[in-house]
Amino acid sequence: MCHQCHSPICTPCSIVTPQGTFCSPECGILFREFKERQGRAKDESGYSKMTVLIKLMVAILLVGLGFVGINQAAEHGMPQLRAIDVIGRILNFFKTR
Repeated sequence: MCHQCHSPICTPCSIVTPQGTFCSPECGILFREFKERQGRAKDESGYSKMTVLIKLMVAILLVGLGFVGINQAAEHGMPQLRAIDVIGRILNFFKTR
């Protein structure tokens, strides 16, 4: 099967390169060009590990602040939020023990 266009090919007709097996030289060239463009795009827009870690920490912090906000609202005037108050449920679980 051609690595680029996924058409079935027999073994004698296949063109084997380091990038894979292709049905024609055109498919081999197209695949090589695609991989080169993909590599350049990854280098240009790829995030460093530190950037990903910072974004993950900010997301976790925002979710935590959301839980705290729901807990505070449930305790001070919005009892209908007690159904989704995860922090309140956890604290009540440990208070009864």
